[in-house]
Amino acid sequence: MARPVDIGFDTPFAEQVDFFRRKLNLPTARWDDLRHEAHDRAFVVAGAMRADLLADLSAAVAKGIEQGTGLKEFRADFRNIVEKRGWHGWTGEGTQAGEAWRTRIIFETNLRTSYAAGRYAQLTDPDLLQRRPYWKYIHADGVMAPRPQHLAWNGMVLPHDHPFWETHYPPNGWGCGCRVTAVRGPKEGDKTAPPEGWDAINPKTGAPVGIDKGWAYAPGKSVANELRGIVEQKAAKLPEPIKSAFEADMKSVFPAATGFEEQKTAKAAAEWAMKHNLADFADYTGIKPEVANAWNRSIYDHLQEFPELRKNLEFIGSAQAHSRQYADNFRKKIVEEAIKKGIPADIAEQYARKLVKTSRVPGTDYAHSRSGIAPGISVNIKYGKAPAAFTDKLRHDVSAGWHPVGCDTIRSVVDHELGHQLDGLLELSLDSKVKKLYKEAMAQGMKDAVSGYAAKNINEFIAESWSEYLNNPTPRPTAQSIGNIVRSRYAQRRSRENNAGNTG
Repeated sequence: MARPVDIGFDTPFAEQVDFFRRKLNLPTARWDDLRHEAHDRAFVVAGAMRADLLADLSAAVAKGIEQGTGLKEFRADFRNIVEKRGWHGWTGEGTQAGEAWRTRIIFETNLRTSYAAGRYAQLTDPDLLQRRPYWKYIHADGVMAPRPQHLAWNGMVLPHDHPFWETHYPPNGWGCGCRVTAVRGPKEGDKTAPPEGWDAINPKTGAPVGIDKGWAYAPGKSVANELRGIVEQKAAKLPEPIKSAFEADMKSVFPAATGFEEQKTAKAAAEWAMKHNLADFADYTGIKPEVANAWNRSIYDHLQEFPELRKNLEFIGSAQAHSRQYADNFRKKIVEEAIKKGIPADIAEQYARKLVKTSRVPGTDYAHSRSGIAPGISVNIKYGKAPAAFTDKLRHDVSAGWHPVGCDTIRSVVDHELGHQLDGLLELSLDSKVKKLYKEAMAQGMKDAVSGYAAKNINEFIAESWSEYLNNPTPRPTAQSIGNIVRSRYAQRRSRENNAGNTG
């Protein structure tokens, strides 16, 4: 038999508790490392990378759900856990307001999504569906700054299997208190169709208009199809025996799913990159598939966490093709400016061809990162056509201290180049904390602190540190600090842009 479903957020019920208890503790650096239904199976606290820390935080939230304790008690538990586990670098740390904001987000987000998932289990009970096959959207009362779209959906009555609920089942964003209740059918005056344009996508978030990034799903409906790709990314960074236990736990609750896909040819890799919006244009001609796939995989992974990098990835592929693209774009720019000044097009084109020549790629360069004209990252064909020799060279560099510990793979080279892109996006070389770390590493001896190559300048220091942070299973202090700063600065950037996101 179906049970009554009008339960408040503060009142725990069996389905809600069961949903949260079935979640896994998945180490992640950002909440949106996991997208949509992946949160059905993973308890996530952005930045909480250690299993013991996650277990404690999960237990604290579970207590709040099962025992009905409030936010005040969770905050006290949070302070004790953070102190006991030595967690630093989390967004909000250092100020009372920051801690209040962070603890509220962690506690209320899990409370609301587990509530919604439990409700979903109740609403889809066969007995209840037979008696009440329609669902009604209810906007949270008393919100100081309500989202206009959420208000427009208030009171709308639709069949339980309407496509609207696939993406708009609440909560629909940070701080959203909207809910759904089961009804027999629409009454006179009820809205019986979504507003026009309800499924239009906001290009900035990738979600329907009115829904925050990562919230376009029905909590509890899925068993986390997207987690397969996450496992591959995260498991490599976990020490044994946590890694094996983590992988086994993950495999036990979800089937194989697709995310990143390796390709058998360089041409296919370029086509896959463009099809999946990794760059405007990709050209891996002359590059072995193994290298092209490593390039695509790192870019793909970075864009999941740092989507704003995409705007500076106009080109990816071989450095030689990148140089040609740069020269072509530069010539076009010269011609356009000349024409604006009244110079005939044919004369402008002759001048541009004479002035701009395609530059040769130095044989010592593994890869390039460009910004400005033809921005993007690329690999030298000399190394991209010979993966085994390339890897041997990288291993030699690491053993000699020229590159950081753990950075002896082709993937680490891509991560290095994307470190330059993050540097440009976040202006890390101007950051006071980064400057301080650079000076300290130089004083300590850059080769010992990071690598010999990192001593070239602060930009290479950032890129080398970022690559070690991602590829060394136990990053050294400097790399760990740079990694924390990168993620913290990006989170702050996104927080500023989405500052209104906490209104319901």
